[in-house]
Amino acid sequence: NERSLWFLLKRDKIYRKKYILTVAYILSFLTLGWVEGQFGPTFPDILLISRTSLEKGSLFFTMGTLGYLIGSLIMGVVFDKKILDRNLLMFLATMGYGVIIAIVPWCSLFEAMAFIHVMKGAFGGGLDTCGNAGLVVIWGSEGDSFFSALHFAFAFGGILSPLASAPYLMSFGDEVNNTFIDGNNSMMNFTNNNNNTWLNETKSNMSNLTVVTQNEQTSQIYIPYTMTTVLCVLTSLPFLVFKFMSLQKKIERQKGNPEEETTSKSESRLRIVGFINMVVYISVYVAVENTFAGFLTTFVVKELNWTNSQGSYITSGHWALFATGRFLGIFLVRFFSPAKMIFTYNMMMLISLLGFLLTSLHGVVVGVWAFTLLTGFSMSVVFPTVFMWTEQRFLRVTGKIASIFLVAASVGFMVNPLFLGMLMETFSPMWFSYLLFGETFLLMSLFFTGLCISRKISSIKPVQTEQEISILNEKGE
Repeated sequence: NERSLWFLLKRDKIYRKKYILTVAYILSFLTLGWVEGQFGPTFPDILLISRTSLEKGSLFFTMGTLGYLIGSLIMGVVFDKKILDRNLLMFLATMGYGVIIAIVPWCSLFEAMAFIHVMKGAFGGGLDTCGNAGLVVIWGSEGDSFFSALHFAFAFGGILSPLASAPYLMSFGDEVNNTFIDGNNSMMNFTNNNNNTWLNETKSNMSNLTVVTQNEQTSQIYIPYTMTTVLCVLTSLPFLVFKFMSLQKKIERQKGNPEEETTSKSESRLRIVGFINMVVYISVYVAVENTFAGFLTTFVVKELNWTNSQGSYITSGHWALFATGRFLGIFLVRFFSPAKMIFTYNMMMLISLLGFLLTSLHGVVVGVWAFTLLTGFSMSVVFPTVFMWTEQRFLRVTGKIASIFLVAASVGFMVNPLFLGMLMETFSPMWFSYLLFGETFLLMSLFFTGLCISRKISSIKPVQTEQEISILNEKGE
């Protein structure tokens, strides 16, 4: 089979170079997910190191998100301007990420810890932007499977890092009263990515903590953080090698410059409107995804009277199905278009959150478990598929486009937890289900809006210049 992977790797030199570079991108996203997944479990140790209460320490999440926004915007501009070689950008982002991680366990001052989390977020946002845009540059609309693999690696890294960190974490049970004083069981309203689960468990057990200097314990998180630094360094080195080999330039030179389509003003406007619609879509989607995982433990504890351990187990199940869905997405995108994928998974998400709402109202434990797992699976492929659909139907995914998507995503998971926390605290924890179901319905509406815009673009495409029409006719299209 001349289109098989092994045949292309053996015979097609340009394909082999693209494939090698893609593997490096995937490994870098494994590292990115590793770092994101590590922060939540080590958060109590970070509070101890910086002598900070939980309420005050929540600022670390805010600073990390602020840095992420800044890093995404800067990388988006630098990536498109080609100020530096793109492989060099990936090397600097990944290596810088590792250096910052190594410093975190030694920041004993609150101000230093807050600043280092801004820097950590900036390098993470830069790596995320460069990785997403870079892979699209390499493959264009042909890289759906590789793009899914990239985001599966992120999810897989987020699962592995808590396991690697667990042996070195401090124990904050009831017997450790000389280190932390337990206060009122109030709910904090800020969550972040895969760390949400651990932060909310920490909230339930150690809210409003005050550090006591007597008989302080010594944290050992410098050990897993050093492991993370080594991982960052190792995954950054291939990009340095590729930079000196000028691999990116060779690929782009052999690939050639893509032909620019001549579009009418009305079509250009429609493409921009479609892109804006997808930006809103990605913001709402990330708000739903992260809020569900972040508040799940809090919801089942407060509304269903589960234990924290039960909440932890069901959240772990959610992430396991999420990662499984992303892995299967690597193969599914070969057979289904991005639009069909988004519709199918959106519909599953709507059904699963409706089922979660109804089973929660009636206290059906098996139903809560089943629909939580289905929710994790249904959320899995939406984020990378939105990038694919945008590339194919609306605008080329450049560095700036990728950074806009990531900034919108950050805004979504910053705003939604604050709003939901207020509703749950003021009215009822059931607003967790009400709000997320309503937002998922909004996602379906945004999808159909994008679908209508996409079809409108296709309908006006034949109305182009006479030269373009003659070229199309010569191809028989």
